[in-house]
Amino acid sequence: MNNLRELEELRNIIGSNLSQLGKSVLDYIFAKIRNHRYIKGLREISYQYYLLLQDKLFLSKVYRNFYDENITQLFSIDVVDVDANSEEVSKIFFEVKPKYSVFDPKSILSIAEFVESFVSFKKMFIEFTKDRDGFKELRNFISSTSNFKDLLNTVFYFIDRKGNIRDDSTPELKKIRQEIYNLTKVIPQKLDEFIRENGKYLVSNGVSYRNGRFVVLLNSQYVSNFDGIVQDYSWTHKTAFFEPHFVIDLNNRFTVLQSLEKIEIQKIITHIFDKIVENIDNLANVFRVCSFLEFFNSYFRISPYFCSVDFSDSDVEVLGLINPLVKNCVPIDVVFKRGLMIVGPNSGGKSVALKSIALCVLFSNIGLPVFAKFARIPYLKVFYDVPDPQSISDGISTFSGHVKYWKFVIDNIDRKSLVIMDEPASGTDPFEASAITIAIIEYLLSKGALVVFSTHYNNVKNYFYGKIDIASVSFDFNNNRSDYYLVYDIMLPSLPTNLLKDLPYEIIHRIQEIKDEFGASGYEKKLENIFLNIMQIQQEVKQKENLIKTKLMEIERMKQEIKNKVKNEIFTKLYTQYSKEIQLLIQNWEKELEKLKSKGVQKLEKKIRSIKNFDLNDYLSSLEDIEESISVNVNDFVKIKIFDEIGKVVEVRGNRVTVEVNGRTYTVGLEDIKKVMI
Repeated sequence: MNNLRELEELRNIIGSNLSQLGKSVLDYIFAKIRNHRYIKGLREISYQYYLLLQDKLFLSKVYRNFYDENITQLFSIDVVDVDANSEEVSKIFFEVKPKYSVFDPKSILSIAEFVESFVSFKKMFIEFTKDRDGFKELRNFISSTSNFKDLLNTVFYFIDRKGNIRDDSTPELKKIRQEIYNLTKVIPQKLDEFIRENGKYLVSNGVSYRNGRFVVLLNSQYVSNFDGIVQDYSWTHKTAFFEPHFVIDLNNRFTVLQSLEKIEIQKIITHIFDKIVENIDNLANVFRVCSFLEFFNSYFRISPYFCSVDFSDSDVEVLGLINPLVKNCVPIDVVFKRGLMIVGPNSGGKSVALKSIALCVLFSNIGLPVFAKFARIPYLKVFYDVPDPQSISDGISTFSGHVKYWKFVIDNIDRKSLVIMDEPASGTDPFEASAITIAIIEYLLSKGALVVFSTHYNNVKNYFYGKIDIASVSFDFNNNRSDYYLVYDIMLPSLPTNLLKDLPYEIIHRIQEIKDEFGASGYEKKLENIFLNIMQIQQEVKQKENLIKTKLMEIERMKQEIKNKVKNEIFTKLYTQYSKEIQLLIQNWEKELEKLKSKGVQKLEKKIRSIKNFDLNDYLSSLEDIEESISVNVNDFVKIKIFDEIGKVVEVRGNRVTVEVNGRTYTVGLEDIKKVMI
């Protein structure tokens, strides 16, 4: 494979979300990709894990990210194949060596917590998938690890959750720490007596600690007044860290005990370290599983969807393929048997399509899911001829770079090869380039290799028309821009004539004259007729679109008239039905008000006045949409007011309506919808 820069870009993107542990698998997998190796078992466990990542319950209850830099700081980790010929996930071995010099209680705790977290994850994972079909390989992969009961018991017996050696880890340590604790009380008490008696000679009334010994802060000029040892001076030399003679023996004992404590702790750490070494193969297996899971977590972020690849004998069929490096990439369908020629306008997406195919096959080869909705691909070695392999350092030209790579391809292809060529033979005379392109591709096809290529040369297009599959990048002739889709069995030109419409007429006319002088081929004449037909069809479509718009406006006007008529009829009916009742109710309220007034209940006056001012017309106006919620039936189309979205009624239950909008369902009240005509 020639240099495919996009492969390295994807590697960097995936790696940016990984710790060194995950990068160990990343490096291993990409080395295999470049060497066209398939890892047996990777296809099953990776896609099964992808399916679980789509399950919200799994993400909320089971999912863990094992991103942990501490592990690679404490161990050197190398990924090796026990059997280089088998290349199976189960036989990929992590060679792990602990770095003894950096082991301390806190680092041992980090190992134990990492392992403990994984064991907890494994338990929840097995429980979550035990009654679910289709996760056997992934379950076996994860459950092949140890539960580390003995190691974890050992670590947490000696080390607490803060990373400290427990006082009662050993009888000797308990005894040492008890004596240390006593001295930390006795020595300061004796120094406090000295401070009270000699405060005027001191810089501070507190006990300090220097060079592992308890001292007082004595004014330097008074050092000779007392028996003892100066442990240090302040940077101004005005303060002496003074150890009075009567605490020297106690401090000596304190120092000895500290040394004994360190020796005892080192014995404990050595014991735990030996236990870790006993479990080194089990730890290597956990690191292997966690590295793969961490790699999957990062890999499955590069695309909005993935599919598992079905391996075929010959033909290629990939549907909904995207390029994970292109933002908002338009999905394409890639379908061909022996070869595929991609043509169309410049900047139409041909190169992106070729790179997408190359990346898809490369990731398929190793056994990873690919960024498509369906994929059936043979196992293929990929040879990719980039547009410009020119190398200044080698002093070779653009065309010479092509020739050099063609020689390499021809020497290495077989029936399990895919050759991808982006505008082959560019950089030389177009006539010569056409002949060279045809000859090279013919040769590759004759050797049984699959070939996908793009070209702008009409002679090449004419020659391969009908011999291999052909696709054009879709083009929007109205807006003069590519749609980036692949359209099969049609050949669009490299530069459609209507793209030149903004140039002066003289130039366009002269282009046509020159083409006539050169003599257009039969294919080109057919193509011109096709474009004339397309333009004619576009005009007819536009006319029909305008007619449809006119009809829709007329229908909308009629709908509004019907709506207003129905509304007026309902309003009149309601007014007649309720006006007498409401007026009678108001009269009763007025009588009640007079009675309340006579009893001195003045605080209700304001409320009753609002009742008197009740406006029936305003009230009925607020019911203007009532007709929209009357007689709503299943399959009616309604608009949800709050969303301003139109959907179809799928259920009516009392005054609650369930509406389906764009695949989602919402249950709302009748007052929240308006019936629409579609």
